[in-house]
Amino acid sequence: MEALKRDRAVRDNTWREHVSTYEQKVGVLDKELENINREFEGLKQKKLKLAETHGHKNANENDLIEINAGGRVITANRGALIYQKGTMLEALFSGRWDKEIQRDGLDRIFLDVNPE
Repeated sequence: MEALKRDRAVRDNTWREHVSTYEQKVGVLDKELENINREFEGLKQKKLKLAETHGHKNANENDLIEINAGGRVITANRGALIYQKGTMLEALFSGRWDKEIQRDGLDRIFLDVNPE
């Protein structure tokens, strides 16, 4: 019977140690998540500020964009151009750089490419 009590005490101590370790790790992960969320919010604010400076922050996926591609005028939906995230097209037509993009005499985006 004493062995059983001793085993139970060892088990209870081991359980408390595991719970304590678990709670410490959860605390560390919660702090990490807070830091990540804070940094993410900072990046979102920086992105908005860049959009205000170099583009327009109210760019909408439903906007129609006129593009002069080497003399051929193309009208495209912004959403179609930015569909693939992380691509050059998405960066170019996201709206964040609208004030910096080269334009033709009719204020259409000008791309110096062969239209064929």
